[in-house]
Amino acid sequence: MLLQMNIKRKPIIQRGNLTIDPQCCTVRLAGEEIDLYPKEFDVLCLLTQYPGWVLSPEQIYDAIWKESVTGCERVVYNVICQLRRKLKNPDMIQTVIGRGYKFVG
Repeated sequence: MLLQMNIKRKPIIQRGNLTIDPQCCTVRLAGEEIDLYPKEFDVLCLLTQYPGWVLSPEQIYDAIWKESVTGCERVVYNVICQLRRKLKNPDMIQTVIGRGYKFVG
């Protein structure tokens, strides 16, 4: 017997050749699956939901880690560096000096 659940599917995010499926927690770049840690996945989802918007490290940290902390810039910086390396395209996530990061994929 199948359980009936009231679950709505989260929409797939498509940005150029990058496809993010938040429901299945998968990321594909040009059809190739990319393995991401949970926080990397969450940061990427956040940035791609607001393409072109500059999000400060504090905004990113607050949204993903659900807490406000001073000195969070280094944590966010490290996650961004890992994402750039794994996506093999450092220009996909740009640094806006003194402001934060934006997705321009």
